[in-house]
Amino acid sequence: MNDILVPADPADLIDRIVALQLRIDAMDDPSLQSELRRQHGLLSRLADRIMPPDDILPDLIQQLGDARRDLASLLTDLQICDARKDYGIAFVAMSQALLAAIASVEEARKGINQCYARHAARSATDGWPEN
Repeated sequence: MNDILVPADPADLIDRIVALQLRIDAMDDPSLQSELRRQHGLLSRLADRIMPPDDILPDLIQQLGDARRDLASLLTDLQICDARKDYGIAFVAMSQALLAAIASVEEARKGINQCYARHAARSATDGWPEN
């Protein structure tokens, strides 16, 4: 099999790991869950190699996961409202919550990339190994 190399920022990698974890948590099929765990493990090992240790990184990852979970739930609820043609106060409130969740995802992703950039910049002076 030929490798396909695609450039990605650190937040893309962490976001993919978070998305896989959410799918694993929601999956009932053991064979699909096994494949998702395999993918999650591969990407997690890569992240462990390239992401520097940082005190705020776990909080950012948690924020990203919470926001992604909120997005999925809100989208489902909004689709239910749309199917019923119910565009009242609840629909508006969920739409606003959806925008807040999107902003939280972007804030977490930005923080993850800044965390990586901060440590990568230090690597030139501190000798932190680049992979």
